[in-house]
Amino acid sequence: MRTRTRKDLAKARRVVIKVGTSVVSKPNGDVDARWAQSFAAQVRTLQRAGHEVIVVSSGAIGAGRHVLKLAARPKSLVEKQAAAAVGQPRLMRVFKDAFRKAGLPVAQILLTYDDLDSKLRCRNAVNTINLLLHMGVVPIINENDTVAVEEIKFGDNDYLSALTFEIIEADALILLTDVEGVLAAPGAHNGDARVIASVSRATWAEVELGITSATSAGGTGGMKSKVDAARAAVERGGMAVIARGKNDRVLERIFAGENVGTFFS
Repeated sequence: MRTRTRKDLAKARRVVIKVGTSVVSKPNGDVDARWAQSFAAQVRTLQRAGHEVIVVSSGAIGAGRHVLKLAARPKSLVEKQAAAAVGQPRLMRVFKDAFRKAGLPVAQILLTYDDLDSKLRCRNAVNTINLLLHMGVVPIINENDTVAVEEIKFGDNDYLSALTFEIIEADALILLTDVEGVLAAPGAHNGDARVIASVSRATWAEVELGITSATSAGGTGGMKSKVDAARAAVERGGMAVIARGKNDRVLERIFAGENVGTFFS
């Protein structure tokens, strides 16, 4: 099999785009409606170019924290579940409004790892997603935080995006975060750190030595979980990109083959 390049992203039929809490949210934790409008317009561009797009979005707990006027991010499990229950409708309302302006309908799908572990429920989820894509609807998937104890306590939506990539047989996984890509300098989070442009099987070890599990203030997954998700996608025959989600036209530039973020193949 030949090594894929960024130019091959243009041929990806089915794409999973994971957006992290730091991308979806404003500094106060509320959902960033202006970013959502730009994101929706870019998804429309991808659809018109022939890509089927599935979104995996974080941000419900942060949105709930804003609505409930909590001074700090919830720490106890029950507080996180309550905040997620309040924040999820807020998150989806912003997405719905943004995608409506872009002329695209959206659908909310809440999943747990147990859903994907059950053959029957997983098949039902896949059938639903496939039909939504056929109808031109953009599925927006999130963890069902109010019941998913394991996700809130141990996991993150990076893993969920990798599982989604697998069950729907996607071709590309795009992980949008708050940094430009995988940084070469361990622990470096400033503009001077060099972004690793591409990762192949030969350079996995080097990349994994330089990453940590540190997270942003509002998120649950660090760079390690994103690299793990990217690796899972590549091991299933796909491609992946980790990039800064609030960069201008980031999705359009990625699928145009520009040198944006870190490319995995």
